[in-house]
Amino acid sequence: MFNPLDTFGFRPRLNGALIGLCCVIGASVVCAQTANSSAPDIARTEAALWGAGGVEDVGKARAVLEAAAISGDPDAQYHLCRHLVNGWVIEQDKSRGFSLLEAAAAAKNTAALVALGEEYLWGINVPADPARAVGYLETASGLGDLSAKRILGEQYVSGDLLARDVDRGTDLLQDAIGAGDVEAEIALGKLYLNGIGVMRDQGKALDLFEAAAKAGNGHGLAAYDDALMWAQGDPAQAEAILNRAGEMKATEAWVSLAHGAMYGYLGGGRVSRAKFNGYAEKARKAGEEKIAVLEAERSMWGINVRASGPVTLSSLRAAAEAGNATAAGFLIELLRDGNNLNVRRRPDEALAALAEYGALFSEKRREQYAMSIKAAKARQLADFTSLADDFKARSDLRSSWFGTQIAKANLNVAFYILQQKLASEGLYGGPINGYATRSTLRAASRACQKLNLNARCADNVLHPGVVGALLTR
Repeated sequence: MFNPLDTFGFRPRLNGALIGLCCVIGASVVCAQTANSSAPDIARTEAALWGAGGVEDVGKARAVLEAAAISGDPDAQYHLCRHLVNGWVIEQDKSRGFSLLEAAAAAKNTAALVALGEEYLWGINVPADPARAVGYLETASGLGDLSAKRILGEQYVSGDLLARDVDRGTDLLQDAIGAGDVEAEIALGKLYLNGIGVMRDQGKALDLFEAAAKAGNGHGLAAYDDALMWAQGDPAQAEAILNRAGEMKATEAWVSLAHGAMYGYLGGGRVSRAKFNGYAEKARKAGEEKIAVLEAERSMWGINVRASGPVTLSSLRAAAEAGNATAAGFLIELLRDGNNLNVRRRPDEALAALAEYGALFSEKRREQYAMSIKAAKARQLADFTSLADDFKARSDLRSSWFGTQIAKANLNVAFYILQQKLASEGLYGGPINGYATRSTLRAASRACQKLNLNARCADNVLHPGVVGALLTR
């Protein structure tokens, strides 16, 4: 029988009333207690799985985690499950990984409870099940976990994936803020900034973002001043604060500044566009993938450069080949949908690009893109029916983003699925044909109001973002 203690030279030691497992990894002795958890030791062992000392240390570290996990250590179970589910360093085994995760959650390991809650909330590796997610997250919240409070609070206020309960949600967020969770300040600030579930209040949002900035987190300021920049209220102030956020390592601010510069929001016209290269370079140095997409958009629309579809596609391919998943996704979507200017719809090429760069995405994202490309190629009612069946069968793929991708790829397919959904809810009684008829639009508008998507409904119920939300909520 395999015994990691014999194979790798581990030896039990007495530690009070507990017996632990120890090994030499690199220059350190790392122990994993078997009766109760020793989180710091387990965390150090897990870190060794990344191979700081070579392949031998990976084997030793895994053996320690395996032995501790088998003995019932919830921290070991949690860390080992993450590797098994994701296949980062050791071979992937999702089934065993989830078994370990559930065992750790049953032992009230808060990290495991939150991980399972997020898995079921977002449908990451399992079909989405918000009710089940709430159970795990509420348990973790009751044990004082701040990330669980923040996730639940944000979802209760937004009503995005859970039934809206603004009072409960704001209480949870305020509890997390009171306990020092800076990310909760940013989450609540963004809800006030955008008026999601609460009255829009930019003053409250800014107060929360400034408090987070005092703690060294500039991400809230980056969000606030991105909105300020696009509103064109005070371009100079927006640019100054976005620079401040960027210097605080909120590097998405550099992307916002480059984006605003190319569209003339930083002083207007030539003055604004002249700032693009400087901010783009800062974004690139910070590793922001989206800057490659902005540069492609410049060449696509001819912003300060000559418009060229081939140059656009070439730049995106080069970025994707360098490992840029954001550029690869934009390339696939552009080939799938075209741009009505200098890139025509090429769904077969989109499928080829997905095959070529698919390793940059999760399995779920690959399947979502594949179905959206299938939608782009659909022409007959029989195709619509087949896609609707696929869409209903794959609840694990559903999200507002995915619904929006289906709508962008083929609005007729999206409306066919939406008509079926509205009919099942008693909101629509017309033909199921994929056409945006008056009765379909009225039913969609009623559903939109019911789902609290008022602002976007009033704007345009045909907008892919609105249709996507209606398909998946």
